[in-house]
Amino acid sequence: MDNLITGLIAIVIFLGFTIGLANSIAEAPFVIIVVIVACMICYDFYESARAGLRAEKEKKSEAGQ
Repeated sequence: MDNLITGLIAIVIFLGFTIGLANSIAEAPFVIIVVIVACMICYDFYESARAGLRAEKEKKSEAGQ
């Protein structure tokens, strides 16, 4: 659970910085790159969180047997 919280905090800080930077630069290629990278980071966080929660659930079920 700690990994989810710290990962979410890191994503929020990164997105705040890069979106602010893209807004201040306001060049289309840079904005496109920031949007693509932001989507990739969010998708990776989602997949990592899902895998981590699944592993945690399996660990608890094995310990309960």
